[in-house]
Amino acid sequence: MTAHAHEEGRPLRILLLGPINSRHMEHLALALARRSHDVHVVGEFAPHLPRTDLRPEGVVTTALDPRPSVIPGLKVARRVWKLRRIIREFEPDVVHAHFVWSWGFFALAAGARPLVVSAWGSDILAGDRRARLLNRIVVRRAALILAECKDLQRRVQALGAAPRRTAIVNWGVELTRFTPSTEDRATTRARLGLGPAPMVLSPRELDPLYNPAVILEAFGHVLSAVPDAQLVFKHQRSDHPDLGPLPDPDRVRFVGGGGYEQMADYYRAADVCVSIPSTDSSPRSVWEAMACGCPCVVSDLPWVEDLIVAGRHALVVPIEARAVADAIVRVLLDTSHASEMSAAARALCEQYRDHDAEMDRLVELYRGLRPRHGGRGRAARVAAALSETDG
Repeated sequence: MTAHAHEEGRPLRILLLGPINSRHMEHLALALARRSHDVHVVGEFAPHLPRTDLRPEGVVTTALDPRPSVIPGLKVARRVWKLRRIIREFEPDVVHAHFVWSWGFFALAAGARPLVVSAWGSDILAGDRRARLLNRIVVRRAALILAECKDLQRRVQALGAAPRRTAIVNWGVELTRFTPSTEDRATTRARLGLGPAPMVLSPRELDPLYNPAVILEAFGHVLSAVPDAQLVFKHQRSDHPDLGPLPDPDRVRFVGGGGYEQMADYYRAADVCVSIPSTDSSPRSVWEAMACGCPCVVSDLPWVEDLIVAGRHALVVPIEARAVADAIVRVLLDTSHASEMSAAARALCEQYRDHDAEMDRLVELYRGLRPRHGGRGRAARVAAALSETDG
């Protein structure tokens, strides 16, 4: 790390590694660039997401070859070589990799120093034996490992990360963008081309992890109590998978693509937001919905226990269609309780999920790092072994 990195107010040279066209990565890069830091993003473009162009904002991007589902050793070696060259040419003050066992490992094997790694949840909470091995190597050797919630932080420490080298940092919510509506929900729905009926929103992707089939089954039960309700799946893909028979095709909408700037209106249009993944770690979408004053129904995962009080800030349910349906119906019919939850959830966001505050804290963590030496050997040996076995 160069000497100026520790001086207050001096810009940093920051290399970000991960999915380039992920909204999370895009917004992180822009937040850092707008704080006058020199940002270079290296990674891959997810084919199912819209391409992003950060160059007008002064952010350089470099796409590498697509990541395979099972990492062949030869591609690992090629990616490590390319990263090593980029690191040598860019000379970053800090390298921040996202997703532990893939980009975190590539960065470690390429000699990135000092290395910050963000755990995204599924990289730690799921994965095969190889992923667990790589996770252990990375979290024990990175200078700093970031997690979004206490449960994920504990799991990272259980893999061997020293507690002093872990921190909880969130993506945060842009509280001036995601705000409660100044118009009634029916008017907002009309602007979005949706019907006037009570609206249930699922803002997550349609992958099995997020249990869209359970949401559909729950909505079938909801229609028994609120026959005119509508369900909107708002996702990023250009198409959507076949989720089986719909409880009422006229009352279920799939809205794909669209700009991120529209999301606030979808939260404002909804009477209730449903997010019931099987694993998660303090999802930004839920906090954005709460910041917009949209009551939320969330699955009973450990991250919830950090800040959310069940029944006060959100309704917390098991991933079971009847339980999800009962919670949705409660929000739709008990408008007084729904209003109280909305106000309490917005206050919680203002206190703990301010995007600007989180980004400022992240920069301070960057500045507090010192380069670590001698950690490349083991990672390089593992990369070589993988190459020999899978190349």
